Amino acid sequence: MEKKASHRAPTVPTAEQILEKSTSGATFLMIGQLFTKMISFVLNSVLVRFLSPRIFGITAFLEFIVGTVLFFSREAIRLSTLRIRDRDDEDDGVGDSSKGRSRVYQTAVNFGHIPLWIGFPLSIVLIAWQYRNINEYFTNLPYFTLSIFLIWMSIVFELLSEPLFIVNQFMLNYATRSQFESAAVTIGCFVNCGVILSFEKLTSSSVRTEASREGTAILAFALGKLAHSMALLACYYLHYLRNFKPKNLFRLRLTRIYAANARKGYFFQHDISEHFKKVYFQLCFKHLLTEGDKLIINSLCTVEEQGIYSLLSNYGSLITRLVFSQIEESLRLLLARLLANERAKNLKLSMDVLLNITRFYAYLSLLILIFGPVNSPFLLQFLIGSKWSTTSVLDTIRIYCFYLPFLAMNGVFEAFFQSTATGDQILKHSYFMMVFSGVFLVNCWLLIEYFGLSINGLIISNIINMALRLGYCTHFVNMFYKNLSTESSRSFYSLRNVKGITLLSIAVWIVDWWVIGSVRNFHQLFLNVALALLLLSVILFMERESLRTLIGKSRISSSKNV
Repeated sequence: MEKKASHRAPTVPTAEQILEKSTSGATFLMIGQLFTKMISFVLNSVLVRFLSPRIFGITAFLEFIVGTVLFFSREAIRLSTLRIRDRDDEDDGVGDSSKGRSRVYQTAVNFGHIPLWIGFPLSIVLIAWQYRNINEYFTNLPYFTLSIFLIWMSIVFELLSEPLFIVNQFMLNYATRSQFESAAVTIGCFVNCGVILSFEKLTSSSVRTEASREGTAILAFALGKLAHSMALLACYYLHYLRNFKPKNLFRLRLTRIYAANARKGYFFQHDISEHFKKVYFQLCFKHLLTEGDKLIINSLCTVEEQGIYSLLSNYGSLITRLVFSQIEESLRLLLARLLANERAKNLKLSMDVLLNITRFYAYLSLLILIFGPVNSPFLLQFLIGSKWSTTSVLDTIRIYCFYLPFLAMNGVFEAFFQSTATGDQILKHSYFMMVFSGVFLVNCWLLIEYFGLSINGLIISNIINMALRLGYCTHFVNMFYKNLSTESSRSFYSLRNVKGITLLSIAVWIVDWWVIGSVRNFHQLFLNVALALLLLSVILFMERESLRTLIGKSRISSSKNV
């Protein structure tokens, strides 16, 4: 029993243990995302042949509403609870006891109630406001009002699972989260696809009018969202009944917490509450910039163009959502736990991790920039049906490929900033985000309205926006290590082999464009694959020492576990 309890304890782990858990966590999240994205990719590739760009546009808009409510409701809490102390300052000896662990768990659960308190009224206000502004064409479609109600219910159900998500996140239960999210996404995709395919196959041609087809598609989207949220809540709650409730580790309801030798209890840890208030303000501006492209496209572009951009976001950023976002989330949790104690060993380990991830992102970005623009239109044309053949999506995806490296690299450095910045630094960043928002809006107006670049103008504006944000966070990282470490801050920029590989990549890019050019057949595609494998082999050869070091550490860690 004692050994089992220690396995669950959120005691202060060593730097190596935190790194090991975060690394395995990123792997779990990537595997889960790979499975769910493969399922959704296949099903969406089927659906795209039945649906018009107009329907993709309205479902992207509804997805934006759901994402906005969930972001403003829970993101700041998820970031703030990473900084919950593992033990009470009042009594260091109690931190490892069962009572100390229960206090930590209960603190996380209590904070998990806040997203519902924010999201419930916010969802009602935002959905009601947007419903009144939606084009009458959509509001007159069959099932549209019912679909909006189901989407609101899906938001509420997802927020109900947040307390259990928060406590599992604090315990670093990546495998549990990956399993539950994979199951929920898969169920939602099958419900969505099943409703549309059933309508197409089981109804007569006289019933399948364009209006009924589009109304059913929106209803299917709403039912898929509801099924996803209910499945996620059910998985977390059953896990709680099986693993947490019998041990009485915490209560799901809001519970007053009493510190060691203290008579006055509290519901929320004071320093975490203060950090939440500051980070919430900063995240508001971050969301406006991150999701600003959707706000702009809803205002300045047609519904068909919204559908094209939605398709680009889904297919173009597939690698970003499969790999990058999982690494960023694990890095955020790793750094928040690792740098809570700013010892020299932890600082060096965090710098090594950040440098390795930056190198990996730099090499992957080079591969995307070289081979993405020439291959993506040829590959995408097999995934879209005749309804999309007259659109500009095949040309626009070339421009989108140049956006992905900025999106990925910025995610890493913002993850570092969010994990280490103080409240005052977060407020300062918020002011800069206000300036970046203004620059982004001006660029969008100039490129979309004045120069008539449509979606291409939006993508270019996003690239400029990401470059500004990346520059700010890079400066922050450099100053962070310069102030806390005795080593020269220039060590941060010592990305070994990157310069040589960059020069080689430029040579490969010139040869690719000169000899092959834009891919139009499978023979040219195979030549590009061969070039990509050749460049990848050179990268692996030049980084062989780093790979040996990482593999060696992994083997040592595995032997210790055995």
